[in-house]
Amino acid sequence: MKNKAIISITSVVILIAAVVAIIVINNKLAGNRVQTYTSMEEVLGEAAFNMDYPDRLCGVPVTGFKANSSMIEAHYGGDTNYIRKTLGVSDNSDNNNQYNESSRKDINGKNVTLKGNDGLIFMAVWNDNNFAYTISSAEGVDIYEMTEYIEATR
Repeated sequence: MKNKAIISITSVVILIAAVVAIIVINNKLAGNRVQTYTSMEEVLGEAAFNMDYPDRLCGVPVTGFKANSSMIEAHYGGDTNYIRKTLGVSDNSDNNNQYNESSRKDINGKNVTLKGNDGLIFMAVWNDNNFAYTISSAEGVDIYEMTEYIEATR
């Protein structure tokens, strides 16, 4: 009788431990899925950090956000105009477009890679304080406008 009680209690403890493990694993996996948000306040409940960003990109106001525990994106009118900040220092642009022009420029102490065509910049990529940043503009902007966007992004 005593052995049956011990076996029953042990079985319940193992079952509870398995359920807790499944919940923890699902929560960790959910943290890596990108979610869509309408405000930065919502994003801050998901991401492990904050992001400063300009109010407008190419004249378009922020229309939404995407985030997970290690990434925040502010979108401006669609998926091609965005500012992205991720934990880590690798290139986070996920952009395979071929640009005719690529250069590096120091902008406020940040070593920024600028990519574009015909004198317009379509992408800026840099690292700062263990974060990687990308600014993507589908229309392309001049160096002065891109510099303003970079300076407003933290």
